[in-house]
Amino acid sequence: MGRDAAGVIGIRLAKEGDAVVGMGVVKDDEDVLVLTETGRGKRVPIAQIRRKHRGSQGVRLIPLEGAKTGNVAAVQLVSEQDEELLLISKGGQVVRTDVNSVSRQSSSARGVIVMRLNEGDEVAGIAVFRADSPEENPVADGEPMPDNGGPAGGSS
Repeated sequence: MGRDAAGVIGIRLAKEGDAVVGMGVVKDDEDVLVLTETGRGKRVPIAQIRRKHRGSQGVRLIPLEGAKTGNVAAVQLVSEQDEELLLISKGGQVVRTDVNSVSRQSSSARGVIVMRLNEGDEVAGIAVFRADSPEENPVADGEPMPDNGGPAGGSS
């Protein structure tokens, strides 16, 4: 497409106020982790979400029940290799927990309480990581930075 093109419709939103909260490239063995503003969440296996063509309204991932659940705050793809979640609230509360502590449920299930929040606080986001994943260039305290062959930094 050219620079002036508007693109194509990915999803048709059902009503005024709906918004896209996430997107990702999925693999067959992954789950979709969904978390609402009030801390309710669940994992839904990708295999349980039926395929749709672009421009459709998609499928409902979690039933929203007004003040009890709030809106969807975050969506993340997780796999068995992902070990931990970092849940963050707008008020600065942070919870670190195992991915497997959030149960797998069907798309029609209400979810479980994943994060207990203080009065008036809401979920801001989630991050998924592997606790044992090595860094690309690990450096211990007191060691010099590794020379990666760049033009700057050393004297000859």
